Amino acid sequence: MATPSTFPLALLTVPFHYATDFTELADNCERFTEVIVECDDPAHKMALCGRLSACLGLLQSTLQEPVPDAIKASLTVDHFPTRSPVFEAESDQLCRYCQLLTQLLMSGLLASSQQRVMGDLLSTLVGFFADTLKMPRWLRTDDGVVALDVFL
Repeated sequence: MATPSTFPLALLTVPFHYATDFTELADNCERFTEVIVECDDPAHKMALCGRLSACLGLLQSTLQEPVPDAIKASLTVDHFPTRSPVFEAESDQLCRYCQLLTQLLMSGLLASSQQRVMGDLLSTLVGFFADTLKMPRWLRTDDGVVALDVFL
């Protein structure tokens, strides 16, 4: 990773605007969050969060639009993909996420529209967390019980 004193500052000048394609906006969002997580400087972190928020706002406005022809080629493959994006978090990490979202909702610091979005996120995350905890972990076979993680 680049040094914290130079890399975040360079990210603050990354250009994007309403005509930036959604794949580039998504890449920018990833870069911002990667640095935000590692950043110890509150001013840099706040500036990066502002850039992330602006980029997410532009990205959100593109989500219901058809994929532009210029981007279709980069999203077209010759063979079925061997993997697809998956949200993989450990159960203790999921529990911390749910706790933090719950505390944020209880704080009363959010506007009602933000509370609604945060509540939706919490509901989705808790549902995923519960499904993760309750999913089968072993398979009964003719040879005995086998841990399912052997197959994953």
